[in-house]
Amino acid sequence: MRRHTLVEYLVCLLLTMTATTLATTTSVGADSTPLPAALVPPVLVSATRLSDDGAQTRHIVVLDRDEIDRRGASSLAELLGTVPGFDAQTRGPFAQVDLGMDGATYSQLVILVDGMRVNDPQTDHHTLNLPLTPADLERVEILHGAASSVHGADAVGGVINLVPRTLRGVHLDVATRRIEDIDGGDAGTGSDIHLRVGAGNADRGMTLSGGRLRSDGYRETTDADEDRLFLFGHTELGGGRLSAQGGWQDKQFGARDFYAPFPSREWTEARLASARYERPVGASLASGRVFLRRHTDRFVLIETDPSVYENNHTSWLRGGEAHVRRAAAGGQAVVGGEWTQEEIDSNNLGQHTRNRWGGFVEYGTSRGAWHINAGLRADHQEQTGWEAAPSLSVARRLDEMTRVYASVARSYRAPSFTEFYYSDPNNVGNADLAAERAWQYEIGASSVTAETHVAGAIFLRQENDLVDYVRATDTPPWAAQNLGEMRTLGVRVNGARSIGPIDTRLGYTYIDKEQTLASGMQSKYVFSHPRHQTNVTLHHKLPALISAHWQILARERLDPLDDYARVDLLLRRPIEWGEVRLRAANLFDATYEEILGVPLPGRWLGVEASVDL
Repeated sequence: MRRHTLVEYLVCLLLTMTATTLATTTSVGADSTPLPAALVPPVLVSATRLSDDGAQTRHIVVLDRDEIDRRGASSLAELLGTVPGFDAQTRGPFAQVDLGMDGATYSQLVILVDGMRVNDPQTDHHTLNLPLTPADLERVEILHGAASSVHGADAVGGVINLVPRTLRGVHLDVATRRIEDIDGGDAGTGSDIHLRVGAGNADRGMTLSGGRLRSDGYRETTDADEDRLFLFGHTELGGGRLSAQGGWQDKQFGARDFYAPFPSREWTEARLASARYERPVGASLASGRVFLRRHTDRFVLIETDPSVYENNHTSWLRGGEAHVRRAAAGGQAVVGGEWTQEEIDSNNLGQHTRNRWGGFVEYGTSRGAWHINAGLRADHQEQTGWEAAPSLSVARRLDEMTRVYASVARSYRAPSFTEFYYSDPNNVGNADLAAERAWQYEIGASSVTAETHVAGAIFLRQENDLVDYVRATDTPPWAAQNLGEMRTLGVRVNGARSIGPIDTRLGYTYIDKEQTLASGMQSKYVFSHPRHQTNVTLHHKLPALISAHWQILARERLDPLDDYARVDLLLRRPIEWGEVRLRAANLFDATYEEILGVPLPGRWLGVEASVDL
């Protein structure tokens, strides 16, 4: 019973907010424009619990609603993959994605939905199983670098906060696609339909989003089906503000060659719910949150004969967090604490529960041209013991358009349940794994003028006990182990400028990760990042009100993965009630893999429309 209490409470809360919203909204127009800017919190949750000044001392990228729309991505993985420094390693366009960043692996990032942690405790292969699409987002906040002083475990390479949008009106998106079979069979087709309904005003609002996706795939056993539902709302209550969200995603997909060379299949279901309340208390602002995520995963090695090998896992992530923010000593200070419980019930991994308690303090101040932010967090996890994560970042504005910054921060990550306990003929966990620990040092600068935006950074990440699966070359099984000391040196450069009628954006990332494996040994994930990565975006107008958006991605990878370049094109034209789009993904039919042994689609075409009803 206890596992369902929070979900039932939040469902009742959301229904109550829906009724309140509808009762107080005088009319619902057909425009699907965002609600007033007053609804957007003044804190970039990804970087700090302080106000905007704290964000001035780190490298942060914010994709607002206009920028999300401009990029025209159809999935979260596709959207984040357009950001320089990100490495979205997909096992299929609608199946599963491992999201890396600046040389950090998919398990070294923290993913938030409106500030709620959604990292999957079974394995971060499932963390992006979320009931959201880019069309559901108001903005995306991306913090590069270590952030365990704010977010605790797993924030080694960065933090991503997906902030849902609140709409008025009814909005419908439909899409159809055709994908060539890379093995020479009949071309596959697919479709996606997405409906969003919203009502409200600055004091209270609610948006309901639902959709269905299906795809025949691009070779045998790569089909996909997905249903999703997401509810997000807010209301003024008792002198404060209550926000709540709940979502559900159910999908199945062909998992051919994902983990072994077999025609496998996988079924996953994700449910999440959270509520946050904040209000002024004297001279302070108090905030509290409760949250729950439940995920199920069924995997069969051979789709036509599940009895050969089958795994069933159910994981829970639940917890609460509270903090107080107030002015102090010429700046702002935050003090708070968090409790998180992770649980797994699996026919392979067994039954395990672990708790983590943490306390944190953060202080930020601005003194003339200088901005300073310092933080400290201490966490205790039952399997790995105590961890402390201090951070210090300083920035200085050289003039109105230019700033320089430097930061140092410690981070850590506890191994997942899979890394601890999983076992099959090809992969073996290790119950004696130690926690990963890292220090990251970074210096950077940015400059903005009326025509040009340039930013760059150099960072050094020194890691201890990095966890990966290793094996003797081509000799199973892969065995989880700590790799000892490792050094990652990285460079990020981003630029934006309008060149005549073409809006041009360029990003380049260089990662040099020290190779620590003995001769004749292979690593599964740690060295799968690109060594050089270039992102180019071009946006320009065409006749007949058509606009063209080009996305170019080039990666030089470490052996045994091959280098590749991919070009995507999106053509769009406004119509009276919305917009029509023509999409050509992998326009020049490149052959490539992002996960070794899992070839990805060649060229595929799509026709899409968005309509305000």
